[in-house]
Amino acid sequence: MRIPLNKLTLNPEVAARTKVDEEYLKLLMKSLREDGQLHPITVRPLPDGRYEIIDGLHRVEAAKRLGWKDIEANVISVDDLEAKFLALKANLVRRNLEPVQEGELIYRIMVKHKLTEKQVAEKLGVSVEWVSKRLALVLKVHEEVRKLVAEGKLSLGHAVIISKIKDPNKQVKFAKLIIRNGWNVKQAEEALIEFVNDTIFTIGYEGRSFEEFLNLLKKYEIKVVLDVRHEVEFVRQEFSGELLKRQLPVYGIKYVQLKELGVPKLIREPYIEGKFSFDCFKQWYLWWVGKNREIWEPKVREAKRIGYIALLCAERYPKPRGTQRHYCHRDILADYLIRQGFFEKRVDII
Repeated sequence: MRIPLNKLTLNPEVAARTKVDEEYLKLLMKSLREDGQLHPITVRPLPDGRYEIIDGLHRVEAAKRLGWKDIEANVISVDDLEAKFLALKANLVRRNLEPVQEGELIYRIMVKHKLTEKQVAEKLGVSVEWVSKRLALVLKVHEEVRKLVAEGKLSLGHAVIISKIKDPNKQVKFAKLIIRNGWNVKQAEEALIEFVNDTIFTIGYEGRSFEEFLNLLKKYEIKVVLDVRHEVEFVRQEFSGELLKRQLPVYGIKYVQLKELGVPKLIREPYIEGKFSFDCFKQWYLWWVGKNREIWEPKVREAKRIGYIALLCAERYPKPRGTQRHYCHRDILADYLIRQGFFEKRVDII
């Protein structure tokens, strides 16, 4: 039936769209002018004699601008919830909405009518995963990330990966990394593990039993121990390289020996005895780390993909403390890794 345009009204709570796309409207006006109305709008009757638009906002606006007095419409009697789903379905079929807009509508419907993701999926005829992905854009990502998705610079799959990052600022940072590196969704997912692992831990075993040492690793959720001692056999038996290699994996902790980041006895002993200064020792050690970078860097990056990393050395403390009068080289190494961008912060387990 044809309905006068002045009897039509729009309810923002029901309509999938409330804003007019001017570019699309120009195309639609041209089509209506040349071909007439090809598809009727969908409305529902109101008690006061007016009709509420469920689907067809742009066609109504185009008709008004063309000076039409009425428009062809399908009139259906549905409740609020059904009207919202019909409006959303119509736009999904025509792909008129951005994923972010779809997520906002779905979220509004779920909150208003206390529906689950499964119920929404069944109503729309889509998968629960489809619903979850769109909700992730609304609930868990920074506005700038949503904008990048709307502009087509990031895919919906990318946004779902980004939503796993809790810090909004880091979400934006990772989004820009995805764009800069041209990562697909799988590559972004792999890179995310390394990206969120932004803290380097350090730990020493002097004065500790193996049980205490292990409990500290568990407390801080350490997944990889990087042994940065140069000599690992002539030490307390429970902290020998061979024993750690056998014992730590039993508790879900990977052990990696990196003697290339250790300090040879020839350098270590005179430094501890005070034969040369810490500044001299530090200068030598940074040279040593740089010289061996091709060896240790791939191992550090691989470890980052597993989980939190702890640099292991003998000294109880990374800096002079108590009866320990010297710095441990892991103190220099931790700061170096941060300056080089491998990590953002450090935690010394003492």
